Amino acid sequence: MSRIVFEKERPIAQVDPARADVACFVGLARYLPGTTIPAAQAIPPAIMDWLNLQGWVTGPFARSLSPIFDVPIPIESYLAFTSLFDAGGSTASFGTDYLAASVRTFFAQGGKRCYIVRMGDPVAPSDTPAMKAATLSVLLPTTGAELDDQRSWHGAGHLSGLPDVSFLAIPDLPVLSASAPAGAQGQEPVSPAGPVQFEECSNEDVTVTPPLQYNAAAPRLTLDDYTRWALAVQSVLQFLSQGQLREMLLVAAFPMPQDTGVAAAQENPSASLTQDIHGVIAAVMPEPAGDGETGLDIGISSAFLQLAYPWLKTTSSQVLLEELESPDGALVGILARNALTRGTFTSAVRIQPSEIYDVSAILPAQETRVSATPLVWGDNSTKPLVERISLFGPSPSGLALLSDVTAYAGESYRPGRIHRLVAVILRASRTLGEQIVFQANGPLLWARVQSFLLQLMTRLWQLNALDGATIQDAFSVRCDSSTMTQNDLDNGRLVALVTFNAASTIELIRVTLALETSGTSSQANVVLQEIS
Repeated sequence: MSRIVFEKERPIAQVDPARADVACFVGLARYLPGTTIPAAQAIPPAIMDWLNLQGWVTGPFARSLSPIFDVPIPIESYLAFTSLFDAGGSTASFGTDYLAASVRTFFAQGGKRCYIVRMGDPVAPSDTPAMKAATLSVLLPTTGAELDDQRSWHGAGHLSGLPDVSFLAIPDLPVLSASAPAGAQGQEPVSPAGPVQFEECSNEDVTVTPPLQYNAAAPRLTLDDYTRWALAVQSVLQFLSQGQLREMLLVAAFPMPQDTGVAAAQENPSASLTQDIHGVIAAVMPEPAGDGETGLDIGISSAFLQLAYPWLKTTSSQVLLEELESPDGALVGILARNALTRGTFTSAVRIQPSEIYDVSAILPAQETRVSATPLVWGDNSTKPLVERISLFGPSPSGLALLSDVTAYAGESYRPGRIHRLVAVILRASRTLGEQIVFQANGPLLWARVQSFLLQLMTRLWQLNALDGATIQDAFSVRCDSSTMTQNDLDNGRLVALVTFNAASTIELIRVTLALETSGTSSQANVVLQEIS
């Protein structure tokens, strides 16, 4: 032994609701220590202290930690993740360790903190469609769950108790939605054969570890599978539309389609698959009638959803089926790094991805070019994929994120930076609301709220998050008797009106912030107003 290295365990950082880079991963992973090791020995002390503080170890909300199941685990490095969960590629793996791969890529792209909510082991070949459907249901928020009732928090429902989270990812959604594997179905893997290319130069017995091989393809969905996937996504979006959860964003991988046109696929596989994707978008992401600005939630065409495509090959994806990794982990990591280095209200396309060397499949050029003419919404016409999905693809500087857009079927909230900008304003306002919720509702309080919002919006304008040569052109803030009705005053409700021009948009966005000063909670509602 040449030396001893002591690594001091880094304490888990305290919850900071003002952060805009924290992610939560909900999904399937194998718990490494097993049920024979006590939780106190398997889980690092810093994490145990956090779990105890949150009430998960003792008391009425305590849950089993051996194995870890259905409790949020704060993680600040991939090493911390692999100390508790299988990274994939082990003898117990089946190439479906999508949660582990996404977490690894999240940290590789520059993410600094996330929560892991383990809801079981990864999908196995013996899992039937009924078993996968049952597993999928436990990942989703419980129907009718109360945001302030910790007993009802399950799966993605744990976001109710994680106020610092900005991004939610559920990497196992595609594999749990796929009814059957495609491509290599029923085929056995064949090891490559050929002449020996080297001469033995040692008498030692050297055992070469063969590469991992799986006799199944990566998950690909039929149109019926996409419908099931879209319903699961929609249930999460409905959950995120409540209260403080409106500040969070679901980042999901757009599943690969099963090619339905065999002849066309053989002639031009990329174009055929692209056509299938457009068909899926028309079926599960319809555009609302009219101008597309009727609201934030139209099916899964929502500002609370950001879809990523195509699937990726990374330096560690060889442990997965077809060596393909779902792109949601990479996109979440890029968004987190963008928030830390450039500001979450900026576009993330300038962040260069790390450790991604290929995509499957490369899309036709017309799908990766932003339209030169204004898009017309409400007619369900075919739009380039780059306008509806956050795409990865080749660029002059290498593989890059080509677009940073939400699934919103309209212009106002389609740029991802707009949703994140509104989330910043709502989060800062909620933090203020929690401090003043018991104060008397009157002119002194109104002045304090208006002063706070003026400082916040001025800082955002100075950071180029807002358009306008002057502050008066960029935004306005009002909190006085004109923003509240007599009914608001009688019920102790404070209402502030913030109007602003987001950078690089032609729309005026109006945010109405309402605080129930007579209660114990604050509520923020977003209202969009477009001007010509």
